[in-house]
Amino acid sequence: MLEMLLMQYEDQFGEAFPLADLQEKSEIEVINILYDCVQNNTPYEAGMEVLENRFGDAPGMSK
Repeated sequence: MLEMLLMQYEDQFGEAFPLADLQEKSEIEVINILYDCVQNNTPYEAGMEVLENRFGDAPGMSK
């Protein structure tokens, strides 16, 4: 999923997603941000957060 979204982001916005800027985030958080960017046609901005988890049954999400 992550790789697919990274490729789609680059195709859509003409630049690579700044994955290195999100090293402190979990993979599912990065996926949610990427998904939100692609779905809403909005490039990533520093500090961007997605409050809604679109993949609630992803591994590691149960608390």
